[in-house]
Amino acid sequence: MKTIGAFLLAFSGILHAAVELDSTAWQREAPLAVTQTGMMRLEVTPQVLDVSRPDLGDLRLLSPTGAETPYLVEVPRHREESVRTAPGFKLALAGTNTMIEISAETSEAIELVSPAREFLKSVSIEGRKATGEWQTLATNEVIFRQANGAERLRVPLPPGVWETLRLTIHDDRTPPVPFTGVRLPVAAERPASVEHPVTLGTREEVPGETRLTLDLGARNLNVAELRFEIPDAVFSRTCDLGFSTPTPDGGSRMESLGRGVLYRVVGDREVTAGQLVIPVHRRIPARYLVATFRNGDSPALTIAGAAIRCYPTVLAFHASQTGAHRLLTGNRGASPPDYDLNALRGRMAAAGGQHLTTGTLMAKTDFQKPPALPGVSSAGASIDLAGWSRRRAVDTVASGVIQIELDALALAGSQPGLGDLRLIQNDRQIPYLVKPIPVVRELTPAMIQLPDDPKLPTISRWELTLPVDGLPAIELTATSPATLFSRRFEAFIESKDGRGNSWTETLGAAEWEKSQGRDTPLTLQLGERRTPLKIQLQTDHGDNPPILLENPRVRYRAPRIVAKITGSGPLFLVYGNPNATPPRYDLRLVQNELMAAELQSANLGAEEILRPDARNIKPSDAGSPWLWIALGGVVIALLAVVAKLLPQPATD
Repeated sequence: MKTIGAFLLAFSGILHAAVELDSTAWQREAPLAVTQTGMMRLEVTPQVLDVSRPDLGDLRLLSPTGAETPYLVEVPRHREESVRTAPGFKLALAGTNTMIEISAETSEAIELVSPAREFLKSVSIEGRKATGEWQTLATNEVIFRQANGAERLRVPLPPGVWETLRLTIHDDRTPPVPFTGVRLPVAAERPASVEHPVTLGTREEVPGETRLTLDLGARNLNVAELRFEIPDAVFSRTCDLGFSTPTPDGGSRMESLGRGVLYRVVGDREVTAGQLVIPVHRRIPARYLVATFRNGDSPALTIAGAAIRCYPTVLAFHASQTGAHRLLTGNRGASPPDYDLNALRGRMAAAGGQHLTTGTLMAKTDFQKPPALPGVSSAGASIDLAGWSRRRAVDTVASGVIQIELDALALAGSQPGLGDLRLIQNDRQIPYLVKPIPVVRELTPAMIQLPDDPKLPTISRWELTLPVDGLPAIELTATSPATLFSRRFEAFIESKDGRGNSWTETLGAAEWEKSQGRDTPLTLQLGERRTPLKIQLQTDHGDNPPILLENPRVRYRAPRIVAKITGSGPLFLVYGNPNATPPRYDLRLVQNELMAAELQSANLGAEEILRPDARNIKPSDAGSPWLWIALGGVVIALLAVVAKLLPQPATD
């Protein structure tokens, strides 16, 4: 107790050194009543966790005087399970039974070891003390293994100390299988957990799978395990858990959370065993989980309900004064606190403390949105726009960090590497950065089927007209109502040079097959080449009937630029200068902070043509008149030279 008392005194000194926190940047607060001083253990409610950051780095604890109070997030203590090989292993076949004896002391369960791939049996277990008779510990317990990974080789034992254990594996209905040993597991130490209900959401049945959405009720719960309620009598399914997480490109991806095998089996003596729990042991930053059951050719399961067990999230702190404390949350830009208390973690756990909970979470009346990147100026260098050919107005937005997605029109008119892209306000450049990962967008071209060529009766051709000229397209997709075919498709462009000569350039080709149970669309890679307004698509159907083509789509990558705006005045995006060099802005030095800021989406207006685009100026087919005069003079001179070289006619 003296050690703990000295620790508390030192910890109190740390607290008194704390300074008052400017809490206006936090959006929410929950009251906390402290009636006595000393060590406290505050359990954070799901309501608070749901609006906090996944790393809990925006949690702040304030004393009645407004001083920031250091705390430590307790980490649940786990002791992993360990096993030891049971000594004295003896195996013998006795009639229709496999008999195993082992020496044991104290164990909560036994686990059989077998190399057999598939089996289903029942086992009975007896125990004997040094001077006693055999006592029945388990009767007809199911043990099995399946090819999909499901197995049950562990049988629980009642408390007790046994000198010898005897296992009788019943082989009267199926042939014996080999067993090579018995393990005695020591149960893992699991911290206390609390059960939370789960709401079943949307359910989707696809061939071979059931996808079920689960609503946990809050984000950032520290989940120990998930349990399903499945009333089906006999089943075995692999279940994958995952959740959707945002990606840098503004989209989302499914992150795997774990996999488990759920089953309910009936042994050869009509004894049932089941496993309906999937271990998780992780804080989940999402509110919704997706459970994917692999059904194969079996019917879908009946999912009647689900529940989770969660480890409480506890903040340990020392209260040096009584009164109304406050727990703050909801500050996306706050840096995680660094109280340097990790070295005291063990002593804080030993100090115990009073258990507390917060009141209702409320919005803070004094909340003020903090400025984004206060040390960064948005004004850049002046610029002469004489070389730029196109301009787009940007929607008026409030001061802060904005994000502009470049559409097909902007991409078609810009340099391939966006080196001519400039953001202009009050005749000065606004520095910007391009997000590392673009989003993929698509547009719908107009499509017509071209008349058949009598010289090529097996060729089907379509013409696609895009809404913009010069789009860097990545792929072309289409569908067909036909159900069984195999075709090779080619995309190409036809054009003429300045002399009127026709030429053809292939953009890409792809094999496309459809069969029963395989309804895949045509996907033809275009390689982000500049695509003209019109492209053609063709296929050779050979001796098969022609197929219909529907729903053409052209996909492209749409980069997004991010900039900080502080000034007033119209904002423009300019591009279309083939001679411009890529800009270099010092803004790249704060790239991480800029990308992490709260972004406002800004849209582009109609395109203005500032001057003729040199990229679209076509050379004259006739050429310069002076060129033709010069060529005529050269021809006359050559004719005169040839005339002098010819032999003169003979004279009489």
